[in-house]
Amino acid sequence: MRSLLLVALLALLPAGGFGQGLNNATLPLPPAMPSPGNGIPDLNGIWVMPYTTDLTKPLGGPVSFTPHGAEVFKNHSDGDDPHGFCQPTGPTRAFHQPYPFQLVQTPGMLIVLFEIDHNFRRIFTDGRGHPDNLDHTWYGDSIGKYEGNTLTVDTIGLNEKTWLDTAGHQHSDQLRITETFTKIDQDNITWTVTYDDPVFYTTPITFSLPMRRQKYDILEMICMENNLDIPHLITSQPKQ
Repeated sequence: MRSLLLVALLALLPAGGFGQGLNNATLPLPPAMPSPGNGIPDLNGIWVMPYTTDLTKPLGGPVSFTPHGAEVFKNHSDGDDPHGFCQPTGPTRAFHQPYPFQLVQTPGMLIVLFEIDHNFRRIFTDGRGHPDNLDHTWYGDSIGKYEGNTLTVDTIGLNEKTWLDTAGHQHSDQLRITETFTKIDQDNITWTVTYDDPVFYTTPITFSLPMRRQKYDILEMICMENNLDIPHLITSQPKQ
């Protein structure tokens, strides 16, 4: 009886699979791509960026808010930080947290394994475009293209629930992120990010951080839900 009920429930689901993969159900198999080292920079390894709590530090000055963005930033509280409640950091904030991450490079995909929250991110490099009717998710949809020693990544389809940094710079679901990973030498990569969100910022925000190779492995770091002390967090500096 249970088997018949399961079959009946499955029949009610749209064809093509479950969840986020639904939009990709009809995509053709990706073409064969060269492996790292064959005209493609080898980005494999464990890396770390400088711990950057406030994106205005590498910018060298404040961002240019829209009236809406300024109001949201003015009224935010450190206790509202979504990561304090063990929610995902989003595709880029995890890079400049005080935790290393591993890049696993394969033909057609770059996978980021974050030590923070034991989470991962996929960047498709097989020539596909963004899917139609893209769902808005924590990490969005990332597609990349290699040019010389640089990988350029375009990410859209993000929800508005993450912060760009620990200082409380937020964004809307219209955010578009452009990143470049430029291989300098065996142990160094320059990462440059541009945040383009006309709902929160009048001009795009662009800054760069160095990535340095690490000689140790990533560990398991788990964030548990129901942290009841976060609302009592006191801001270290009063807002201006």
